[in-house]
Amino acid sequence: MSTPLLTAAEPAALGLTALGASLKEAVVEVRDDRGRSGTGIIWGDTGLIVTNAHCAPRNASCRVGTDDVWRDAGVLAHHRHHDLALLAAPHARGPLLAIRDPDSLRVGELVFAYGHPLGINDALAMGILHGVARDPRSGSPRWVVADVRLAPGNSGGPLVDAEGRLVGINSMVVNGLGAAVPASAVARFVERVLARRAA
Repeated sequence: MSTPLLTAAEPAALGLTALGASLKEAVVEVRDDRGRSGTGIIWGDTGLIVTNAHCAPRNASCRVGTDDVWRDAGVLAHHRHHDLALLAAPHARGPLLAIRDPDSLRVGELVFAYGHPLGINDALAMGILHGVARDPRSGSPRWVVADVRLAPGNSGGPLVDAEGRLVGINSMVVNGLGAAVPASAVARFVERVLARRAA
């Protein structure tokens, strides 16, 4: 007796649906004062949102939102080398995504980008991890590279693994491949800013 193909497909489909739903709770759309759109990650209950620096210029005013609810957010800090920005948004609360160590990533793993590409809200794209590019001077992870399809509006959004752990923050497309800032660099950036605020 043959087994219907749909039976094998259902668990994967349900898993991706659940992954998209969980990411929706941790992500907002970011717009600068020129109307340009990107994505931001809510950093747990800290009242902070992480995005790309090119999505939140230092002297720009930003608004962040989900669905039809939009609020102002202040640009708190930048890390130009890693193209990161931290926004102060006291109203923003969401689940804190688990951080994936870039040294644990393996070529061929499935990864998923979540964001708002080309005005399409809450889009999930799947790709295969190509590798981790390292800084030639320090040897530290510089970019997580995958063949995931990115478009304007994905910038600043999460790249996650199949378990929903944060692999990186999508930043740009290079020769058709997506490049994301490693999650470990993102976490260090946020920790440094929080430490300065607490001092």
